[in-house]
Amino acid sequence: MWLLYLIGEGFCMSIKSIYSVLDERLEEIISKSKSQSVHDAIFESVDNTQLATESLSKSSGFVRSSISLKKDVGGTDVQSYQVKDIVRNKFGKHGPLMTSFGCHPDFNKMDDGEVRNGYSITMFMDIIGSTKLGVVFPPEIVFRIKNDIIRCAIETVNAFDGHVHRIMGDAVMAFFRSNDRYKNNKIADSAIDAINCAVVLIEMFKGVVIPKLSDLGVDENLGIRIGLDYGPHEEVVWSKYGYMESHEVTATSFFVDVAAKLQQKAPKNSIMIGASFVELLGLDDVQLKHKINRNNGVEHKELYLTPNYKDASGKPINYRQYVFDNERYCNLLPINDEGGKLIVKATLKKSENDVSDDEYICCSRMIKKGMGISFKGYYYSQEQYSNPRFKFRVENTGPDAGNVDNKGNHESYEVARYTGERYFAKHWEDCHYKGLHYMFVSFWNGDQLIERERCFSVFIND
Repeated sequence: MWLLYLIGEGFCMSIKSIYSVLDERLEEIISKSKSQSVHDAIFESVDNTQLATESLSKSSGFVRSSISLKKDVGGTDVQSYQVKDIVRNKFGKHGPLMTSFGCHPDFNKMDDGEVRNGYSITMFMDIIGSTKLGVVFPPEIVFRIKNDIIRCAIETVNAFDGHVHRIMGDAVMAFFRSNDRYKNNKIADSAIDAINCAVVLIEMFKGVVIPKLSDLGVDENLGIRIGLDYGPHEEVVWSKYGYMESHEVTATSFFVDVAAKLQQKAPKNSIMIGASFVELLGLDDVQLKHKINRNNGVEHKELYLTPNYKDASGKPINYRQYVFDNERYCNLLPINDEGGKLIVKATLKKSENDVSDDEYICCSRMIKKGMGISFKGYYYSQEQYSNPRFKFRVENTGPDAGNVDNKGNHESYEVARYTGERYFAKHWEDCHYKGLHYMFVSFWNGDQLIERERCFSVFIND
């Protein structure tokens, strides 16, 4: 596949650097637990027979470990996992963080009985397979492991401008929305934030949590599932539920409920998204898959949300659901950019000759139709080439591109200039089609490929 060369240690190392504090915390908890268990077994062997020692170690070894952890680890709590600063810098985010909890700040002053409309991207994340932790560890250690994971999930949501609404055991519910984005017609940015957050959370689990717990045999079914969907402004109402002092402001919508159901249906370490979310971003089968069930050796695609609810006329709604291809998409994210000889950058402009400092970071936000992108290729080398040039190759996706010949895909070469041990060329593209599109840039000397393609992806929206 054309993205496979990006997969490997680079992205794994980026995730480990982002979640280095979580990695250290889990290592500390697990190491203290294991060392204390060994200490207890040795202590018991002095005063008891071997049979009694084995029995006591199994029944009480981790209980003593938990007492030790209360003293040694409990006082080393951290105020931050240092996730937010790294993520926001990589994705070019600025401004204050949304660190509130519970009622969304856009609806924090509502009267009893008041109802307001307001779009929402709803995310449900749930840890699965965590019951096994309770078999290996006592409750105190299970709490510490789960709480570190939940805390990092909260920081990650905040880093992507999301709002954590509720924590339910192993699950986190979050909203991605803002009144400013609604007023400025940038709702798609909330969806981009949500999908980026979900992908990073899954990579956190795969790259940090599971490897840390694998030595203890608790990763057999351990993972997370995420559900996402978009509720349009007129189809989501926010209101105060409850009575007197027992109340909360939350969103009511078919699409909020769907996000929860999609999470329940998602395969392990996967994201399921609804048709409304897909339509908002203009995604297609390049980024989407179907959940497959196998019954008696026969594969069956689960195309629709189940149960397949019926409308007022008794007709099934056939609401489509999709598995987002997070493994492919994660390699497009800016946290995967570990440098190298070939660098690709982009600047947004209204016309090719405009002067602009509006840098676009790949997959970070939407670009409105009618804008243009100045792509810039840099290749660092001291070697002198006789005919240096960059190849810019476009692959479009989405329903808009599907209506034109060859999806509007094309390629062209741009002559490279050499200054200061660096080759440089730029290339202009107009933004015509809604969807997630790919610019592939490679460096050539005449017809000889010098540096293979790097992919730079952009979201374009209405």
